[in-house]
Amino acid sequence: MIRSFQRGACSRGAGHFPLPPLSAFSTGHEKRIRLSSRIVSSMDNPFGPYSWGEFFPMVWRRFTGPSPRPPSLDRDLRLRAVEPDCTLGFVGDICPLFGREARFGAGVQDFLDDCDVVVGNFEGIFSERAWRPFLMKHKPDIFPALAELRPLDRWVVSVANNHATDYGPDALRRTCRRLDRHGLRWLGTTDRPRLQIADGLTVTAWTWWLNREGEGVARTDPGAPDAPGLHIALPHWGYEHERTPRPEQTPPAGYTLTTGHHTHLPQPLEARDDGRLVAYSLGNFVTGKQLPVLGEGALLKVDLARSKTDAPAVVQARFREITLHRTRQECHVALRHAAPPEPQCLPLDEGA
Repeated sequence: MIRSFQRGACSRGAGHFPLPPLSAFSTGHEKRIRLSSRIVSSMDNPFGPYSWGEFFPMVWRRFTGPSPRPPSLDRDLRLRAVEPDCTLGFVGDICPLFGREARFGAGVQDFLDDCDVVVGNFEGIFSERAWRPFLMKHKPDIFPALAELRPLDRWVVSVANNHATDYGPDALRRTCRRLDRHGLRWLGTTDRPRLQIADGLTVTAWTWWLNREGEGVARTDPGAPDAPGLHIALPHWGYEHERTPRPEQTPPAGYTLTTGHHTHLPQPLEARDDGRLVAYSLGNFVTGKQLPVLGEGALLKVDLARSKTDAPAVVQARFREITLHRTRQECHVALRHAAPPEPQCLPLDEGA
């Protein structure tokens, strides 16, 4: 039976039906795929929540490898000349390791070592049901992997992503309880789309995409809190394996910082004229899959200054690309560039 899917990304990819050989795509390249797929773009896609017009180009990007990597996306933005008193770290997609050991280079460890909280996208579910290709099923080895970097009670993870209902709503609820038992704070469900991680400091998560119909996942922005504070958006948005955001990815209103996920490739950190910061995608953080297009990501570290009378303010934001070197035994995560970028001082309109 053909199912009607909600808007959702199909990182289940090509595993549910026989694809033609890549040579069938290679003569026309991706632009020709887009043109030809318009014929069926309005038809339901029973193999995933993308329209056909988006599905075939995504498959092309996934299996032909990433487009050329830009020389560097690293940035060091200095926004205020005050002493920070809180540091937040952000990572991309925390994907299943599939039996591989996660190892972190010294640069990654040093970058996150002073973070009071580290926020990431928990891409996968715990389930007793058998794993099938293109589903994301975590195993307990993910917990010691994260603990290598920061204690588990310093982690905050969003479960609002396209794989949240891979094993059904009950498995999502059990996954959240398991995160609780290990001391991780989480958000991204319909009854917990937002989490206050400190006084005046919130994170809010939702996903554009859902691979399988199911209840319980936050699907839309509930709106930034009305209360004063520094509010952070964690949208699971955009399109897989693309290096730049699309025009419809408008930073949500009311959030000082937006850090996105879903593309599996890092996208730029942007400082907007109104003082908001937007990291459109942090790409991958860890994964056991070895496709070349899944081997890139970024880390973001934000220093904050807080006071008894004012909302927390961003003092500095550092964005560093990472590379995931994967073998059959391990996923080794290292900074792409050993040397940090030159600092960039940004004038702020404090009235914005």
